[in-house]
Amino acid sequence: MAVARAGVIPLSAHRATLERYLSEIVVPFDSVAGRIIAERLPITYARDPVRPCLLLWACSANGGDTADALPVAAAFDLFDRFMLLHDELADVRAATIVRWGLGQSLNAGDALYALAFRSLASDVGNPARRLQVARLVGEAVLEAIEDREAAMQGRCALTGAALQAGAIIGGAGPEVAATFAQAGRALGMAGETNDSESARQFALAAIGALRPSTSKEDLDVFAEVAFYLARQAA
Repeated sequence: MAVARAGVIPLSAHRATLERYLSEIVVPFDSVAGRIIAERLPITYARDPVRPCLLLWACSANGGDTADALPVAAAFDLFDRFMLLHDELADVRAATIVRWGLGQSLNAGDALYALAFRSLASDVGNPARRLQVARLVGEAVLEAIEDREAAMQGRCALTGAALQAGAIIGGAGPEVAATFAQAGRALGMAGETNDSESARQFALAAIGALRPSTSKEDLDVFAEVAFYLARQAA
């Protein structure tokens, strides 16, 4: 089993692919809200995009074409940006509010939400799988919004949904896709706890959940991500 090396950022190829895709997103309006979004689209602005990159990995690990998963990965990235912006707006002293005003900042958050769902419906390769994924993504976002006070659980729901979505697009059946969801939730916990031993145990649980469903090579990649997240959290 591979262990993440110090200083190594995993999924670098998927990160580069996601960044190129995001750079081509056109904000379809010229307004203050549009300018706020345009400033926030560079991948370096948001949280570490491990979740959408794991979606691409899960698709590939199940034999799928990552080009079909890329719009969904971008949607997860945009949902993260939407929630990050709204977290900032809880503080009236936030730089975005000071600069643009609360109303325009809220408009930008709502527009990011809409752009994410537009991405879910873009460049569809397999309509049946994409529809299934859109439903589970919507449910995960609702869970994340509902659990704003318990943000850890909400982010774990999104990580589980990302891995499950990637597996579905890759062609996994319901049972395998469910194991990817289980692994994703455990991985989310590994990335959220601030206790190093707990983070390690959650990482091991995530790896164990996927062991029966993935090749050794793919599991080694996943293990590297799991221990990277555990190290970052702790």
